Amino acid sequence: MLEDHRINLPKLFEHLGFGNVSTEKTHMIFKKGGAHYVIIRNNEGFLYYKVQRPQEKLSASDLIIEHVSKSESIDKEMLWDKVDSFYKKVLDTETLLTTNDSKNTLDTVTKEFNHFLSYTYPLNDTVKELYADLDSSIPFSGRVFQNGEGKPLFPLFNMQNEVCGHFIDGDKGTIPYGTSAIKHSLWYSNIPKKIDGLFLFKDPKEALAFHRKFQLKNVVYMALGEINSQTTDILFQIQKLTKVDKLFLSFTGNKKIEGYLRDLHFISYIKDSDFKLTLTDRDMRLLFPIGKEKSFSKFYEHTQQFNKALATSFLKYNTIIDQNRLNKYSIMISTDNDKIKVRLPLETNAIKLSVWSYYKNYLNKTIDILKPKSDNWYAEWEMMDNQVEKGREVQLKEYRIAL
Repeated sequence: MLEDHRINLPKLFEHLGFGNVSTEKTHMIFKKGGAHYVIIRNNEGFLYYKVQRPQEKLSASDLIIEHVSKSESIDKEMLWDKVDSFYKKVLDTETLLTTNDSKNTLDTVTKEFNHFLSYTYPLNDTVKELYADLDSSIPFSGRVFQNGEGKPLFPLFNMQNEVCGHFIDGDKGTIPYGTSAIKHSLWYSNIPKKIDGLFLFKDPKEALAFHRKFQLKNVVYMALGEINSQTTDILFQIQKLTKVDKLFLSFTGNKKIEGYLRDLHFISYIKDSDFKLTLTDRDMRLLFPIGKEKSFSKFYEHTQQFNKALATSFLKYNTIIDQNRLNKYSIMISTDNDKIKVRLPLETNAIKLSVWSYYKNYLNKTIDILKPKSDNWYAEWEMMDNQVEKGREVQLKEYRIAL
């Protein structure tokens, strides 16, 4: 496979059923099955990379191997037999070769090219309020940019610390920008020499609003656009490198229930927690180890207190208990050997109680959960007139999750 330079990579992508998303002077973006691929051209010919790994440049033979490995063969050919056969067919197809390349006008770039870096510009001097003076902010300097339209961009980093996308603060909120690899990356602030804590948010704008309020020093702010095994692996790798024992979770949303749901989702990815979460259209199911007897008894006691209060409230408006309806919105607990099984209704108070009780009885040595008094930290920042509260120091302990 020494003839990759002869293969017209854009034509090969089209031949294999990829759709052309965009064509720029320096690169082309193709898509198939939800995955994005970026084609560039350097002095040696065409190369491509997947958006989640811009540092890993691949050639035509890599694309052929990936394609052939997923295809069925009539006989029992081994992988390399199939690859060799397909490779020869490509080289025998004139329309797939660079000799038929007169219409391609991609500029030549270096092998280190990363199209995500071409989207960012320094924040201009006219930005105000939340984004003002960030060039002199120790945690946020070099961690916030803007695009060509002046919208703030926050770079996302993969496991190899390469930029593989951005959050954008735009008209639809703080969301992934363009073809960003949101499932394989996270944003984090600058890392100080001394680190007192790691603070986790749903997006960087929330982290910035939080910092405007508390002005913490010697901390690292992080944001997960999507909670999954890849993004949490990066997070725990950062935690391991920084040797910080405790995480501060502060997930939020447009409504408070969104933050609690993110809490539970994140907890299911904590290493060694053995915490399982299943979501249905009616309820949520939790499964986790009983742990110490005191932890279980307290968790059980809290849920029973909640259910009793729910029944008392029901009787304020009904003369007779409707047990079926009451059970539907109660927290149901059972045990299975050394596991606790919890059925949670999709209701804010029940979910908040469960997050709080699990945190208090099972996680309080490794995690603190902070919640704003408003729905999210940006709304909290707006309420305090865009200034740090005057007259007293704002204490984090006032914002720990509580019932």
